[in-house]
Amino acid sequence: MFKKIISSPFFIFPVLTCVVFWPLSFHLFSLKNDALAYYYPVRTLISDALNNHELPLWTPYINMGYPLHADMQSSAWSPLVWICSFLTNYSLAAFHFEFLFYLCFAGIGFYYLCREYGWNKTTAFTIAIAYQLSGFMIDSVQFFVCISSACFLPYIFIFFRRLINKQQIKDSLLTAFFLYLLFTGGYPSLFIITCYFLLAYGIFVFINTENKKAYLNKIVFPLTLVSVTFILLSLPAIISYAQQLPFIDRGKTQSLNFALENSMPPVSMLSFISPFGTTATASWLNTDLLMRSTYTGIIPFMFLLYGALNKAIRKNKEVKFFFITALIMYALAFGSHFFLRQLAYYILPLMNTFRHPALFRLFGIFCFLFVAGFSMNEYQKKPFTKTPSYLIKIITGSFGILLLTGIIIAIIGRNEIFTNSSTNVAGQAKNGIAQLNFYQRFLMQLPVVLLILLVFDLLLRRRKPFRFIAVLSVFDLLIATQFNMPVTIIGAKEFTTVENIINRKPEKFPMPGNNSIEENSVNSIDSFNLTGSKIPFTKKIGRNDYYITPGNLSSQDKFYESSIRQQVFKNPVLYFADTILSENSTFNNVHTNAFAIVDTTLLSNTHDKGSSITITHFSANEMQSNVDNKSACYIVYLQNYYPGWKAFIDGNPVAISKVNITFMAVYMPAGKHVLVFKYDPILIKYSWYISLIVLIITLALILLPNGIQYKRVTQR
Repeated sequence: MFKKIISSPFFIFPVLTCVVFWPLSFHLFSLKNDALAYYYPVRTLISDALNNHELPLWTPYINMGYPLHADMQSSAWSPLVWICSFLTNYSLAAFHFEFLFYLCFAGIGFYYLCREYGWNKTTAFTIAIAYQLSGFMIDSVQFFVCISSACFLPYIFIFFRRLINKQQIKDSLLTAFFLYLLFTGGYPSLFIITCYFLLAYGIFVFINTENKKAYLNKIVFPLTLVSVTFILLSLPAIISYAQQLPFIDRGKTQSLNFALENSMPPVSMLSFISPFGTTATASWLNTDLLMRSTYTGIIPFMFLLYGALNKAIRKNKEVKFFFITALIMYALAFGSHFFLRQLAYYILPLMNTFRHPALFRLFGIFCFLFVAGFSMNEYQKKPFTKTPSYLIKIITGSFGILLLTGIIIAIIGRNEIFTNSSTNVAGQAKNGIAQLNFYQRFLMQLPVVLLILLVFDLLLRRRKPFRFIAVLSVFDLLIATQFNMPVTIIGAKEFTTVENIINRKPEKFPMPGNNSIEENSVNSIDSFNLTGSKIPFTKKIGRNDYYITPGNLSSQDKFYESSIRQQVFKNPVLYFADTILSENSTFNNVHTNAFAIVDTTLLSNTHDKGSSITITHFSANEMQSNVDNKSACYIVYLQNYYPGWKAFIDGNPVAISKVNITFMAVYMPAGKHVLVFKYDPILIKYSWYISLIVLIITLALILLPNGIQYKRVTQR
């Protein structure tokens, strides 16, 4: 029983993940950069709303109010984020465990995908761990939703492959379910690429089917079920995203230059043998540090080469599909360095909406690992071939010559030919690793590569069981991860220090004080450069120069860059407007309690002294106040105007005017009144109810002991 437990992928992958990423699992250090500055804050805001018993629709703490539910990277509709939010109130530790969960779940998924092909357990474990600890995973941690996308990809492919081969309803539901998880909790561009990848595989299967007409008749219903189920599950997210697109710059068609940002230079393919070397700052590695590595381990790489050189393996149609698809994906990843991404930009739908071509390398890694796994599994059936040994000797000899040459050059002091051209960056680096140039990093990792190859050759020649090779592959990936982790994953500050700096208090939604926006925004940029903006944690409504979200509202950006910003920010979140100006008016020598009606000119409005506003209730989606107004005037609410906002005076709905380029105002009659601003997008709320019902039904059908089959439906 004990042996069965410790040999289970549900034991091996979690334990391995915690061991490999020990600085995170033991809370010694924390994640950094975008992970802390964007993905963690939005998760805390989602958690605050849910624990306040309301949907995470709006947040008042991002850039003067933001539709959190419409941010494609916020994961506001992800059921996994909701579960984590309810269970943990989203502490920093929970954020780390979410990351570790995605990694081990990715490994488990790839393991079962390998087993789906009939490969033995040793091969499945080796290739799955190579995927879990691949260069994409280690590089992309700061782009948190890229990791979750890579996690769900194996499951999508498992059930999609079953669906098009067996046409069972259960597989349709599972395909739709994991697509839903990717869509709501992953990176938008990776969802688009996933759909193209599935389309390509579906076409491949169709081409290789003999009776194409009969196959089409059988496949129409399951594919329709996938589409309908996915749409219903994702309905609130789909409506939210579609609604926001006209209000953000990212929602428009992007230029070709934008689409080609962060292309993967072909020279970064060196990461197949030295992922640490390609983390160096160098002019010829001219892309983001997080967009370079394709490492899958030396041993899978050797079997990839073996499969590419073996005629019998190359004849397998599915291996051929994956190999060709991998080459296409890498060609797309090269972006500006090759024509294919530019061609896709012009001819393929949605390819003109996103950047980071280097993200295509995830699918290149995915496909190359299939070729490597198939080759490794086939080699174990015929272990007497000399081809791997010859390959190892050739590659080991070449690396040995490189290492010897590097040592000689280092001794005679002429290693400046390898030196990083950006010497200022190295000089300003905070730790020793960041100061190392490509040459130094490559030479540090090369001896480990040589050792792995020599031991691998020895194990093959002595015909040792392949479990030893699997252990060697894990060791290789473990060492490679330790090299890269300080550069791409963890920050320099200890976990407890980061927690104290973030100081996530108060939780939920405290009452806004009567301070001005200007006062709330003072010292709100994190001087430690960890979180960017402290406002989501201090819970003060304000705005600073850190944008936080990549999908910021265009009207808010326009306001922030306008001449009226400073004057408007001298007011509190809710204030009487005693002067009304046209949009083009200047604010010189004008009282701060003024606002501009967009494209409209109104006469000045007198505001009597003695009037007061007291905020009595405040939450993510609602603000309520008691108003004592001596004379009729406008009241301005310094939250961004957006579809779904409603205003009520004494329970009666009133019109909202868009003022100061982006904010909201209502006309308040004289006297004592109760004023309520409420964000209440009815369509999105109803769509969430539909999604919840469909999710419950889908999970119930999936969990049926024997499932339900497509054939039974067609016989009725």
